Amino acid sequence: ATQVLSHFSVMVVKSPPSKLGFAMGSAAEAFAFVVAIGGASLLFGSRVAGGMLVTQGMGHVGEGGVAPEDTVWKNASEQCPPDASCTVGAEERWLITSNMTAGGLTVRGVLKWDATVPSITLTIGWLLVEEGGLFLVGSAREPIGMYPGVTARIHIRRGSISRHPIYGSRFLGGNSSTIKIFGLPKKRVWTLLNRAATNGSTELFLKHDPVAMGWQVGDAVGVATTSRGSSTRHRIAAIREATEEQLSLAGVAAGAQEAHLPASNAVDGNMGSLWSSYEGAPDAHWLSLNLSSLSNLTRVRLHFQAPRHAPAFLLEIKRSPDGPWELAANVTNGQPGWQDIKLKSNNVHSIRIFAIYRSMWNRGYDGQRGSEPAWSGLWLNELQVFGRIVGKTMPTVVVLDTPLAADHIGGHREIEGHSFEMAAEVVNLERTVTITGTHDDFFESMEGFSTMMMGHGVMDVRYTRLEYCGRRNKMGKYCLHLHMIGKCPECVFQGNAIVDGQQVGITIHGTHDALISSNTLWDVRAAGIYTEDGNEMNNMISDNVVICSHWTVCAVPWLGKPSVQGAGLYLIGPTNHILRNRVAGYEHGIYVPGSAHPKGQGYAFGRVCPQNMPFGNFKGNVNHDCWRYGLYLDNQYPRNVVRDENGYVKSGCEQFTADGEDNGISPAAVIEDEFDWHNMFVGQYSAGDLMYLRYVSVNNGHSMYWKTSKNFADTTAHHMKDCIIANDRMDPYGRLQVYGPS
Repeated sequence: ATQVLSHFSVMVVKSPPSKLGFAMGSAAEAFAFVVAIGGASLLFGSRVAGGMLVTQGMGHVGEGGVAPEDTVWKNASEQCPPDASCTVGAEERWLITSNMTAGGLTVRGVLKWDATVPSITLTIGWLLVEEGGLFLVGSAREPIGMYPGVTARIHIRRGSISRHPIYGSRFLGGNSSTIKIFGLPKKRVWTLLNRAATNGSTELFLKHDPVAMGWQVGDAVGVATTSRGSSTRHRIAAIREATEEQLSLAGVAAGAQEAHLPASNAVDGNMGSLWSSYEGAPDAHWLSLNLSSLSNLTRVRLHFQAPRHAPAFLLEIKRSPDGPWELAANVTNGQPGWQDIKLKSNNVHSIRIFAIYRSMWNRGYDGQRGSEPAWSGLWLNELQVFGRIVGKTMPTVVVLDTPLAADHIGGHREIEGHSFEMAAEVVNLERTVTITGTHDDFFESMEGFSTMMMGHGVMDVRYTRLEYCGRRNKMGKYCLHLHMIGKCPECVFQGNAIVDGQQVGITIHGTHDALISSNTLWDVRAAGIYTEDGNEMNNMISDNVVICSHWTVCAVPWLGKPSVQGAGLYLIGPTNHILRNRVAGYEHGIYVPGSAHPKGQGYAFGRVCPQNMPFGNFKGNVNHDCWRYGLYLDNQYPRNVVRDENGYVKSGCEQFTADGEDNGISPAAVIEDEFDWHNMFVGQYSAGDLMYLRYVSVNNGHSMYWKTSKNFADTTAHHMKDCIIANDRMDPYGRLQVYGPS
């Protein structure tokens, strides 16, 4: 009662407070109350009898509708025995107020979730909302999680004896009906690393404040690779002030150095360079660093290159410029590769690594005895110092439950006077609503649950986690699916987390004007977001983050397509608005496969020409660390096609008009503000009447791969305009090169 009262302006209760939660009792009980919400007062007179709640007056059902007078709400768990297939009749209203198990549910009336009761689980084999039916889990005004402790879990199980006669099992779907699911919104579901995070670290400095974003201890999070390696999942163990940061340096010196391998190489951030103390005197194999500010040290991180490492060395500190060197650590297990040494040294001005000369004889590889002599000196690639400046207030960080397994880039990188925000995405995968599938054999069977809306229905799913979903090589079996709806501006997939999908995270199929925004997708095989047939138009696909933990996980054969056709965004229909999306770790980032589907697919086959369809707004997307292409616009030549309201082409796919004029689109299609880095390729084999405007490439294998093109119909356009192609020589991946077009 206290929780509910805290969200209302006025409430007058004329019954025991225990009845405020609409508890279903067997005896008749009466109560009345007045609620003032947003300036409007609603008077309710209600009675509970025989497992039913009868409301008199106007009671709010949700954004999907309002219950009429004398609505009878039935306790859903009392209407359907476990493993039975049950139907919510067209005139019925069922309320889910407690855990419930059913073989299957057909909804022709209203099935609503009680958004005030904590931790309800619905376990079903399938759920179908038929024409005119309504399934509501929370609402925009009262999302699940608005009240403390309230969560919703829908478990679509395998092995139910109940099967729908048409659609089978393991699905949640609708046909010309309404499905609305609202979890508790977060201010942001993803952010970027604001500073680099090193291998072994558990503290993440984020671009946005984690508390302000609505992130909490216990939330599942993922960190994207920035080294063409693996992205990793963790949980938030704490949100607190940082205990350390990498400290900046004021100077470096060495007892011995080669002219072409100076001491400065050990602190330049470049693993491809090193400091060498070759032929230094026995007491000259040392490197000292002056810190920019007096600091308390927590650790030193260094990387020796084999076989010239220091098996034994001292870490020494000075507390003032003229003070003596003091021992901070005596290391006797020095090895090639990265090594972390913990410290507890306060008020430090300088730090020095001093190699023990006698330990350097007969060094070898992989920790084995070898023949490397001591006089050959040291090879030190990098030395980093961590701690906190004395008196400095540290920023808030997210603390992970498990350490990072690789270095991750964060913040901005400066290259030749230009600043580039090359930073790992950090995504939040926790939601107050979870739709899950049976997963004990998920990875072996490649079978999860699927969802869909078809006919002239509406599907609106927000801030919900969907996990163990999709069914490999089964047509139409996707995690979230808008199927042949036509124009549907009310269809929304926003703020969701889709985790571990076997076949496509979000499919837009024969549907137009939908909103697909701010979703985070993790390890969704085949494709993250998919426009299926080629006639899809004017959908807003914006601000989504699609990450595969490793490209080999998500590059799988699917629906007759080879594994090399996996992508974060797979767009057979290009006439959609693709804005500010980010893809990391897939075979391809954003793939528009023109030549693979020259006549479209499915219902649109032979009625579209995807290679020649105009582009929607295409701006501000980022692809990085993809195995092959970042952005891949395969054989795209947009033309002046004429289409009907469903995107089917009436005319205009031909290269020339009837009077012999160039049929290329004018103004030319524009790819704006694209940012790609750490991909093998960016571009296309062939394309025309398509311009890259302000495209930025940093350390790609091929900054632009473009074999053939044409003279544009738009004589004012350029193939590439105001673009920046950059290469950081300290980055181990990428080359400075552009190929084509000819």
